[in-house]
Amino acid sequence: MPDYQIFEAGDVVLQSGLTYRRARLAYKTYGVLDAAKSNVIVYPTSYGAQHYDLEWAIGSGRALDPTKYFIVIMNKFGNGLSSSPSNTPPPFDRARYPHFTMADNVGAQQRMLQEVFSIERVKLVYGFSMGAQQAFHWGALFPEPRRAHRPGLRLGKRPHRTILSSSKGSRRH
Repeated sequence: MPDYQIFEAGDVVLQSGLTYRRARLAYKTYGVLDAAKSNVIVYPTSYGAQHYDLEWAIGSGRALDPTKYFIVIMNKFGNGLSSSPSNTPPPFDRARYPHFTMADNVGAQQRMLQEVFSIERVKLVYGFSMGAQQAFHWGALFPEPRRAHRPGLRLGKRPHRTILSSSKGSRRH
């Protein structure tokens, strides 16, 4: 039995104009959603990662603390759990799988939060690598002055340095 949930997104019009039929978004939650729905952290997966690859960052006393926050890891389209080349029926299976943009992923994620949990605002969007790209897209597509964005980006030429970016600026580590 899977340890995650599936949001049946139905027919999704992609940024390319193509309609992807029967889209499915896999997600897993950690913690409890408070009554005000004000403790939500969105944590999208990076390329090829699945929710269990990100669980190391979640725990009591850690930055992503499920005793304080309702954390939702969104499995990116194409990662094998959400709609992917391997689980999509013809005519869009395997090599014919459509190109999903970060905007397509984020749009489905935002819709899932609204439809499944009636969440209108999130406290934080955190991600690294392609998860960071999705965090940037959250900020661009759904600007909310009270929401923080914490994309963690690895620099190719200097892999020992990381940029943490937020709506208040960037800093290098």
